[in-house]
Amino acid sequence: MPRRHRHGRCGPAPLILTVANPHPPLPLVVLGGSDRAPARLPPSGRSSRPLTGCKGVDLEISGRPLIREIVDRLRATGRFAEVFIAGPAHAYRDVVPGAALVDTDADFGTNIRAAVEAVRARHEEGPIAFSTCDILPTASDLEKSLQDFDREPDADIWFPIVEAPEDSKALGASSWKPRYLLNDGGRTVAVLPGHLAVVDPDAVRLRFMYRLLRTAYQTRNRSIGTRRSALLRRMLADILFHDVLHLFRLRLPTLTWDTVIAGLRGTRRLRDQTLTREELQRTLRKLFVKRSHRRRFPERRVRIPILHALSLARDIDTLEEAESIGVTAAPSSS
Repeated sequence: MPRRHRHGRCGPAPLILTVANPHPPLPLVVLGGSDRAPARLPPSGRSSRPLTGCKGVDLEISGRPLIREIVDRLRATGRFAEVFIAGPAHAYRDVVPGAALVDTDADFGTNIRAAVEAVRARHEEGPIAFSTCDILPTASDLEKSLQDFDREPDADIWFPIVEAPEDSKALGASSWKPRYLLNDGGRTVAVLPGHLAVVDPDAVRLRFMYRLLRTAYQTRNRSIGTRRSALLRRMLADILFHDVLHLFRLRLPTLTWDTVIAGLRGTRRLRDQTLTREELQRTLRKLFVKRSHRRRFPERRVRIPILHALSLARDIDTLEEAESIGVTAAPSSS
């Protein structure tokens, strides 16, 4: 049975369930970069007030910086080893006791790159867990997510997505967030992206992933068509660059046109609401996992489970979303 824990004196916190740990604990990166400009919201969210700045410290819960509460909840599962905070040092220094600080404040992809390099300096191999500074995960959602991870811990990428309520109004202040439709076992499911992932950096095309994630973050909350066009331009630029570079080095290209075709087919089927979860997993493996790794480990997969874990999908983009879950602006940021 899971052991029950409560936080100490640093403010009230919900009951935390420690998940039984059959695998070595993972290094954990919490991304805490700053949003210099307000998030661009779709028409359904235009009445909300988007947030800027370092949400991990500009927001607080029960008088504590939000990022400290998030890290405490993740640590309480017993599943994570060293914690790395990737964000500007002037904002996060000494905020989370015992965490390593990765001083970075660039775009999303560059922040992830800095974090991976910092983790690899201390942990030479193995997967890395990632989360963000703007969610408030519940104990039960963390438990069910990590239990799912345990079903296949050798996956090259594990990225759970979250089944959305049928009625978007059930999301409250987050009802404006774009939902995506997937076919899962013959049923159409509306899903939201989660904010907890595990990636094996040795398996993936890191540079390609960094650049694509930067574009994906820049176009978050946009329509599928808009994101598809932006991601296609990014992929084409990368493939042209890498093809020329490899020709100069008398090497075969590692990013090929069939990779682009796979990405195009996947986004088109997602737009047409015909993409299955299995197809999504295969497409992402072809896009992000190195061909040499796929050949060496054909049994490994990219896993995209669909979970009922809504707190992992409700990232805080607006003041209304923050207030709806008991998060407030820190006095120094008001």
